[in-house]
Amino acid sequence: MLRKLRKLRSTALFAAVAALGLLATAAPAHAIVGGTDDTDNRYAAVGALQASVGDGRFPVFCSGTLIRPDVVLTASHCLDFFGAPPGDPGLGVDDLSVSFAVGSDESAAGHAAERIVLHPQWLGASPGVGNSKQRYLSPGHEDIALVFLKAPVQGVTPAPVAGPGYLDGLDLDSVTLTAAGYGTDAYVTGSAGSPRAVSIFDGVRSYRDVSVIDARDAFPDRFVKITKSVCFGDSGGPLFHGDTVVGINTWTFSYRCDGPNLEYRTDSAPAQAFLDANL
Repeated sequence: MLRKLRKLRSTALFAAVAALGLLATAAPAHAIVGGTDDTDNRYAAVGALQASVGDGRFPVFCSGTLIRPDVVLTASHCLDFFGAPPGDPGLGVDDLSVSFAVGSDESAAGHAAERIVLHPQWLGASPGVGNSKQRYLSPGHEDIALVFLKAPVQGVTPAPVAGPGYLDGLDLDSVTLTAAGYGTDAYVTGSAGSPRAVSIFDGVRSYRDVSVIDARDAFPDRFVKITKSVCFGDSGGPLFHGDTVVGINTWTFSYRCDGPNLEYRTDSAPAQAFLDANL
């Protein structure tokens, strides 16, 4: 789930995953925030991460991108609570699957996961507090992970990932990027921090073109700041330049998803080293 610059550990995340099926739908939605439903399957490589929470339900809790026939790129914070050994209480890799359907079906599991690889520095990094840019955005908080599937996904072409320094070669003042994911579409009342929020979540893959916000903030260059677009559940999903993954949906500045977002750059040195070591 997309984070508001604060740490959520396994108990809170499990509760959030379990609650996804209870979110109220107040009106028809075009997913992402102000986005377009991907009815043409334009971004077929974007998948929905699902968790088996019992009672035959597999709710969507994050997004990801197929970058190899059997490998999905996502965010570490989406997976750092899947630590239970197979068969033990709690969520483990045997409870994780990825669906590439345009509209997710919570009554059916997607493609089964075989193993998960988090960035090795993620779990050892110091806890984050509030929206301090020197906590969760500091070195060591490398929010990138891979899901290796038990079998290749048929009929879906993997998306390419940006090489080193890809974004540095673009005119970020004028470039158009595209965010995609399966997350919450809008808050009608309240916010993610409200006990009685009414939100719109239709579980449909969607996308929205975004612009880069001038980097006047003191956030690290491992991130790029974009205009309002992604929300909770879009975490781990891609930021595209054309069909190339240049970022991972990571942070929002608003509990109502009504502000800018920070994307973890896949062309950054830590991300590139992680991908080189594991692919």
